[in-house]
Amino acid sequence: MKSVIRVRAFKKNIAAYLDLRVRIFDHQPSGTQANARDLALFTRFLHEQRLRQITGETLLNFVKHLREKRDNGAGAINRKIASIRSYIRYLRFCQVDGAEKFPIESLGRARQPYAGPVQTLEPEEMPRLFKSIDTHSVLGVRDYVLLSLLYRLGLRLGEALRIELKDLDFDKQLLHVHGKGRRNRTLPLVSDIPGILENWLLVRQRLSGANSQSALFISKKGHALSARVAQENFQKTIAKAGPFSITKVTPHTLRHAFASHAIEGDADLIVLKAVMGHASTKSTELYLHPSMRILRKAVNDHLASDILGELIEDNIVVLRMQQSRSVRAA
Repeated sequence: MKSVIRVRAFKKNIAAYLDLRVRIFDHQPSGTQANARDLALFTRFLHEQRLRQITGETLLNFVKHLREKRDNGAGAINRKIASIRSYIRYLRFCQVDGAEKFPIESLGRARQPYAGPVQTLEPEEMPRLFKSIDTHSVLGVRDYVLLSLLYRLGLRLGEALRIELKDLDFDKQLLHVHGKGRRNRTLPLVSDIPGILENWLLVRQRLSGANSQSALFISKKGHALSARVAQENFQKTIAKAGPFSITKVTPHTLRHAFASHAIEGDADLIVLKAVMGHASTKSTELYLHPSMRILRKAVNDHLASDILGELIEDNIVVLRMQQSRSVRAA
C-alpha cells in the first residue's frame, strides 16, 4: 500500500510549522521565509495538478517540474526538497496520517556538473568599473560606497545592506557586520573606507527621511535600500563600464574579486576565512585558483621555455624551409 499524505492535511499545518521555527526554535526569519516560499510553491503545484494526496511520485513530478518548467539548478531544487523534507518530519511528529511512512528520505539530491573554479574580474578591470559611477550625484555616491564595501571588505550584498549607523565605529575604525547564518564579525575600516563613509553620511542627509532611518544605505525616498534596487543599479553600471573578461557580473562578483585578488597577494587562508565570514575553510578554498595572468606567467617563466626555446626556433626554420621547397616544386 502506498504511503500518502492528504493535501488538505499538508496545507493545514504549514502556518503552525513556520511559527514554531521562528518563535520556539529561533530560526532566522530569512531562512523561514525561504521555507515558506518553497512550501507555497509546492502547494501551488499540487493545486495546479488538482491533486488530493501526495505520494513519492508526486515529489518526483515536482522535481521534474522545477527542472524543466522553472529551469531550476541543482542548488535551488535541493533547497526546495529540504524544505519539504523538514516539514514532513514535523508532520510525523504531529502524527499526521501518512507522514510516518512517507519515503521522503529516499529522494536523492539533484546533481550538477562541476562548473570549474570561480571566475571573477581581473584587478585591472576594477578601476574601470568604479570610474563609471557618477559620484557627482547623491545616489551615485551611495552606490560607489556600497560597491566599495563589497570589493574592499569582501561583504555580501545583503550584509552591506543590513549595516546600520550604529554598526560604524569611527573612533576605533571598526565595522560590525551582521553575517549569514548569524555569524557576525567585526572588520577594520581600512585606508580610504572611513573617508568615503564619512562623506556618504554627509551626502546622505540630502535624502528624504534620512534622519529617521537607521540603515546606512537608503533610497531616494528615505527607505532602506532594497537588494532589488541595488542589483538593478549595479547592472546599469556594468552595462556602462563593460565589456569585461567574464560574461556574468553581479554584486557578488565583487566579493569574489576581493577573495581572488587577496589570494594572489598571498593572503593567509585562515585570515581570509574570518574576513569573509565563512563557516568553513572549504568555502574559502573555492577561491584558491590562479588567474589567467598567473597561469600565463607560470607557463612563460617555466624552465621548459629555456630548454626547448632554441629547439623550437630551429624546428620552425626547418619547417619553413620545407614549406618553401614544396611551393617551388609546385
